[in-house]
Amino acid sequence: MTTENKRKIWTAPEIVETYLAFFRERGHLEIPGSPLVVPDGTTLFVVAGMQPLMPYLRGQVAPPAPRLTDLQRCLRTDDIDAVGTNGRKLTSFHMLGNWSIGDYTRREAIALALDLLDCFGVERSSLWVTTFAGEPSLGLARDEVAVEEWRRVGMPESRIVPLEMDDNFWSTGGPGPCGPDSEIFVDRGEAVGCGKPECRPGCSCERFLEIWNLVFSEFEQRPDGGYEPLPIRSVDTGMGLERVAAVMQGVLSVYETDLFAPALRRLRELAPSGISDGASETRAVRMILDHTRTALLAGLAGVTPGRDGRGSVVRRLIRRAARQGYVLGLRQPFLGELVAPLVAGHGTLLTPRERERALEIARTLGDEERRFARVLATGLREVERIRPDDDGTVAGERLFVLHAERGFPADLAAEVLAERGITVRWPEYERAFAEHRAISRVGTGAQSQTA
Repeated sequence: MTTENKRKIWTAPEIVETYLAFFRERGHLEIPGSPLVVPDGTTLFVVAGMQPLMPYLRGQVAPPAPRLTDLQRCLRTDDIDAVGTNGRKLTSFHMLGNWSIGDYTRREAIALALDLLDCFGVERSSLWVTTFAGEPSLGLARDEVAVEEWRRVGMPESRIVPLEMDDNFWSTGGPGPCGPDSEIFVDRGEAVGCGKPECRPGCSCERFLEIWNLVFSEFEQRPDGGYEPLPIRSVDTGMGLERVAAVMQGVLSVYETDLFAPALRRLRELAPSGISDGASETRAVRMILDHTRTALLAGLAGVTPGRDGRGSVVRRLIRRAARQGYVLGLRQPFLGELVAPLVAGHGTLLTPRERERALEIARTLGDEERRFARVLATGLREVERIRPDDDGTVAGERLFVLHAERGFPADLAAEVLAERGITVRWPEYERAFAEHRAISRVGTGAQSQTA
């Protein structure tokens, strides 16, 4: 490991090219990333780097080569409420991956990962790893092989942490290829941690940042929840570009990397009174940057704001970002202003054609924000007037009325209320919605008979 490597500040495009070249040189075929929009409709968007390779991992289709590598854009909203609460969570992200389809196993996957991190200049003394602790009730054994392989390459026992199924057994969340995994973390020091003596990977604080997940895909999860061996054993890895860029650039948040830095600067210029480092302002900045970038990537995949399906996801992201603008004192549409800086930050990760289309997407974001501006201003005033009952909750019916009469989204109202520590009694919302729908059906029927 050279001094030059230690000092080098790697840009995100440089990280991508180095990663792909490293694996190409070691017999991996580079394949193009799949479109962000899933053509078969199993999910609205690609949610993981391995998703497009599922037929290979299942043994249903022969891969073009037993060793593969690529860069895949992903978009997932299953934990969208966590975005902004820390410096690592994103709605959309770039996943670097290398795969062995029935070829190498844990030993070579671990060795390759360490060799590449050496090339990047990441100190081995800063690395911790987690392994699968097993789940006897499901017939899943502790991953002793992974533990032994980490020991073999010199990882101290104290930095090998066994964790339970929720942390170290990767699955799609339903039927599909799955298996134990081993995650690689960078220790960023006690100064950014929680201060607890037991702090280690798995803690929710900012100290340990997971940058790479090595999944040993050995099972197929059946629809009944059981597991059966796959016809071939594979290795499926994913390195989050945004996270490793934070490490390589010496910043604590993915939002401070070169990918977001130009947009962050522009947002600071737009905020009328500047941006403090308070918790609410920090969360607002992160949500705005994340949601705008996600809307941009979705737009480049041909998705525009709409009422249903993928379009509704993009619309929700734009509206959530616009609402966070209020936290920063922004009362005029501003999201379109962040598109060009985001494009600049992503550099060659976007194609020339995508860079050309960015202006069109900026206009789309601005138009959507303007259409929602009046509803947002009125709705926020109404939400501020809501007072909770003695138990700290409000009737869901109130949010339904706000949506029906003012067009203000109930989920957005609930987010605003949650910031005040108020929860919504959602069954009452569902009941009011069902009653409204029943009345509407009766009214529609009566009009048809009259006609």
